[in-house]
Amino acid sequence: MSTKHFPRLFTPIRLGRLEIANRFVLTGHGTGMGRDMKPDDQLIAYYAERAKGGVGLLMIGSQQVHPTSPGITNLLCNYDDAIIPGLKRLAQAIHAHGAACFGYLSHMGLASSARPLPLWSASAVFEQKYGEVAHAMTTGEIAELVTAYRAAALRNLEAGMDGIEIHCGHGLLLNQFLSPLTNRRSDAYGGSVENRVRFPAEILAAVRAAIGPDVPLGIRVSGDELIEGGLTLEDMKIIVPLLVAAGRLDYVDVSAGNDGDLVSNMLHEPPMNTPDAPFAPLAAALRAIAVVPIIHGTRIRNAAVGERLLERGQADMIGMCRPLIADPHLPAKSRAGRTDDVSPCIGCVQACLGRLFRGRHISCVGNPVTGRELDWAQLEQARMRKRVVVIGGGPAGMEAALVARRRGHDVVLFERERRLGGLIRIAARAPFRQEWTELLDFKASQCAAAGVDIRIGVAASAAMVLAEHPDAIIVATGSIPSRPTIDGADLNFATTANEILAGTAAVGARVVVVDQTHRMHAPSVALHLAENGHAVEIVTAATHVGSKLETQNMTFMMRELMRRAIRLTSFTAVVALEPRMVWTRNVMTGEIASIDDVDGVVFASPGRADDALVAALAGAAPELHAIGDCYTPRDVEAAILEGHRVGRTL
Repeated sequence: MSTKHFPRLFTPIRLGRLEIANRFVLTGHGTGMGRDMKPDDQLIAYYAERAKGGVGLLMIGSQQVHPTSPGITNLLCNYDDAIIPGLKRLAQAIHAHGAACFGYLSHMGLASSARPLPLWSASAVFEQKYGEVAHAMTTGEIAELVTAYRAAALRNLEAGMDGIEIHCGHGLLLNQFLSPLTNRRSDAYGGSVENRVRFPAEILAAVRAAIGPDVPLGIRVSGDELIEGGLTLEDMKIIVPLLVAAGRLDYVDVSAGNDGDLVSNMLHEPPMNTPDAPFAPLAAALRAIAVVPIIHGTRIRNAAVGERLLERGQADMIGMCRPLIADPHLPAKSRAGRTDDVSPCIGCVQACLGRLFRGRHISCVGNPVTGRELDWAQLEQARMRKRVVVIGGGPAGMEAALVARRRGHDVVLFERERRLGGLIRIAARAPFRQEWTELLDFKASQCAAAGVDIRIGVAASAAMVLAEHPDAIIVATGSIPSRPTIDGADLNFATTANEILAGTAAVGARVVVVDQTHRMHAPSVALHLAENGHAVEIVTAATHVGSKLETQNMTFMMRELMRRAIRLTSFTAVVALEPRMVWTRNVMTGEIASIDDVDGVVFASPGRADDALVAALAGAAPELHAIGDCYTPRDVEAAILEGHRVGRTL
């Protein structure tokens, strides 16, 4: 098969004695899938779809190796032989598509929560994310975990996995032993670099002895912890060769960061509008001294970025996670030169990491099939061809139109604006949010390519819709910006976040932004105003601005707000406006206060459903569906998911 598109990415590579078909690696990650923390049909379907999509190597896990590392967010738990049947079915499903799979083993240490059980770590230290103090492991407990890693590796091989990767980075247990931030021991496992390396080295040596010389064995490391006082690249230049020698390793998987620190965690899992491949220099530096192949992956969003890294000698294989969550067929499409058909990862983290830490399985805002492969991997043709009219070309409407058209229906899409995209097109005008346009443009181009009859600049009326003689009508007219029901909300110095970002309203020099959604609305408009010279204060009744945001987005936005000296006022509700004055109430104490000399107020409030056409069209066609914000205002994930689901049901 030709490899004229991205030739380096599609060149085979050997890891030890195993040949991998190409350089794409699905790096290890939690999925929130599996039953009783073991592989189930949903998880198998998820991984199998990525193998089918052309990924050369898939890391399965991370698999927790001991009960002191519980399966939070439904991580796989490789504590005993009960995991083997599920892993065996999973390996068979992956091998059926010609891909390789490695067991990916870890222990969270103190980067977890096991209440009321104690956490184990190198020392009795406190972790920021979960707020628990760890138990300093005894030498007997260290030996117990060496045995646990060895046993977990053998279970993977018994199940048919092709190799083993052991997690030594990102602030997990083995990184906790390596790092002076968390290792304060004075015995043989602490102090000098050689002592801090001892525990991971013992694990690697034990695993290598158990699996033999022919099975590929590698590690994942943070090339820099990205925390003051933590491990740096210079430290890792010493540590990595010691680990390679201890396990006679076949490769090293290089990333960066420590997930126990808010900012470092955000940099490790970078959100929207951050640079591509920010840690490629770390991988390149370790590649120069490791003498084994290097896998590297952080925000390698597409094949072009990956090909450049290989061309520059910064890595030997390209690790991807979120881009393959967004489109499991990215490798196959890239190989065929169909990069325009790849559903983009825009770094929004809303349905992958966001869902995972809400206790749900991962998915993707732009690709609702992710996590639902068991039911939705195949899109069946409709039994009866219908005339479908979709009103509204925002995310919900575009997705409904696209799926319906791909199933064989005749689809007309009305959009009153001159471009498809809805309110997300406006949100994308805010600083650091521009990547939303990539997803919107992708959906619009896919609709056009599928043959949807797109009529832009047309405000559809009920009569216009009925003139199409529809068999099914989908109303996706979105929501209308709203203001709270407080005295003075209609004063002329007050407006809404959408109106500011759309450029249809203006405010004076000193602005109060009223945060009533606790998500991205208030930070986005505040940054927009600050970058245009306004003095800004955000007032929120929540514990902090952006309290409902995903951790990565919250951390990123808070950092940017603070960099611009935007004032952040929490536990405070706005109760009334007067000319140049905002009245507030402390939600804890009830104390009334005022913010004086205000030149503008911007409400970041929930929208109001624009559902007039739903009522007007009731009973006018055999099928009528209201989806997205016009049913009730929510987020873009809900809108696209509903659009996809209704497109499948017609």
